Amino acid sequence: MREREEQGASGVLGFAPVLPQLTLRQLAKVDADGVPASQGIVAATSRLQRRRAEREARRRLRDWYRSLSGQGEKAAEPDAAGDALPRTHGAGRRLGLAHYAPAIPWHSASVQQAGVLDPFVVSGYPPFDGPVIGESSLSGAVWRYDAWQPYQTHAATSVNGWVIGLMGSGKSMFLKMFATRETAAPWNRRVIIEGDPKGEWARVARSVGGQVVSVGAGSYLNVLDPGRRPVARSERDWRGDVLGIQTQAIRSIAAAMRQDGIAGIDEQESGIVDAALNHYLDREQTPTIAGLVDLLVSQWPEQTPVKGVGQTDRRSAADRLILLLNPLVEGAMAGAFERESTVDVDPASPMLVFDTGSASDGNEQKKTLYMAAMSATVERLCAQRDGLFRIVIAEEGHELLSNPELVRAWDRRIRLSGELGVSNWFLMHELGDLSSFGEEGSEHRNTMMGILTKSEAQVVYAQSSSSLEQMTRLLPDLTLREINTIRALPDFCALWRVGPRVRDVVRPYVGPEAYDVFQTDKNRQG
Repeated sequence: MREREEQGASGVLGFAPVLPQLTLRQLAKVDADGVPASQGIVAATSRLQRRRAEREARRRLRDWYRSLSGQGEKAAEPDAAGDALPRTHGAGRRLGLAHYAPAIPWHSASVQQAGVLDPFVVSGYPPFDGPVIGESSLSGAVWRYDAWQPYQTHAATSVNGWVIGLMGSGKSMFLKMFATRETAAPWNRRVIIEGDPKGEWARVARSVGGQVVSVGAGSYLNVLDPGRRPVARSERDWRGDVLGIQTQAIRSIAAAMRQDGIAGIDEQESGIVDAALNHYLDREQTPTIAGLVDLLVSQWPEQTPVKGVGQTDRRSAADRLILLLNPLVEGAMAGAFERESTVDVDPASPMLVFDTGSASDGNEQKKTLYMAAMSATVERLCAQRDGLFRIVIAEEGHELLSNPELVRAWDRRIRLSGELGVSNWFLMHELGDLSSFGEEGSEHRNTMMGILTKSEAQVVYAQSSSSLEQMTRLLPDLTLREINTIRALPDFCALWRVGPRVRDVVRPYVGPEAYDVFQTDKNRQG
């Protein structure tokens, strides 16, 4: 406290961020508790196996920190508990994986004001349980987080979130760490990566025993296959679910394929699609894109009445749909989604990665198609109602934002997150990216903004000045203190905003083996 000279003032309290640290013993335990570790240790292992894994992780950690710091055997100094956390410099500091002097400003208030629970003045112990994420740079406490904790603790009304940050700020590293630790016991969340254009999630999925879904080269994924009816779902309700999943798949593919500014399908085409899908349902058959094209080529459109669409219009709408879908059967887009599935997608897999990077021939429209088609399978998995809790991550948010139908599907899934047991997480570089998709005030733009505002877990990494200006318009409760904190964030540090009350600055912790799996910046260093 320092006394103020003004008459009647009682003084000012200053609060400085601390230098948090985990001991090697603690960090090794994090590695052995479900993060990709040397022996793939999980919670079911015996105490002896766990101790051995922790000893091995500690040894590897020491070696790794020494190599980063360029120091010898004396690089690690015992702490008060008799353990050691080496202090690193140079590369280690840049990686954000050891000590740093956080560039978070001091926070001060008068003694009178200090009675107000300003989250940056009285941060307290992090309120959530869950897997270890890292440590609070404000309080020094270990920060834990599970996607459903804010709702369970009444800190928020939503289980959804988004992550935003400049390239190289650490957002992708955090998401990989968060996802893998959520799959570990006792949380046992199922993680779905809705599109992996760079192939960086494949090794993450394999490290936790997950599955990578790739198509092409003889592998097919039928986007119109709804899967099996859940036991708890009635025939009538399931029929409605199936029609919704299949119609959304056609709409998303149409939005990806059309180049004339038309989004999705028009009313006449929608009527034909609904009639065709009901045709297959009545016969208890699973449609395919190739089968649907064959049906439309036949005399079926003329012979099948569709309310509100005359015979001539039915033929015209069917022909437009043929032109739309036939490239997936006989054109440049063929060989991935038009036939019955040869890829068996496991809904219980701890991590499912949909490899949209398998469209690697530089065809942007093909990449957009892969995103739309694979997202249809994600929707089907989320509709299973099988008692599993899933975290769906859009790794490249701008790929999803370019398709209005996928944006509507994402928004709908957010609204149904409580019923479906799904937590949706969106990753972007900057909020300024939103200006690239949809005009101000358009339905597309408003839906995108709604997705962000309905997601109450907001993890903000370093941002540009222009993006911060847009962020203040999107988040009217963003304070000047939070803006200044975002400006000062070091790499790998993020401002967490959870619900209306929880605010903290969190620095994640990863071990060397996890870092090798998660990192994607090797080639950026030259």
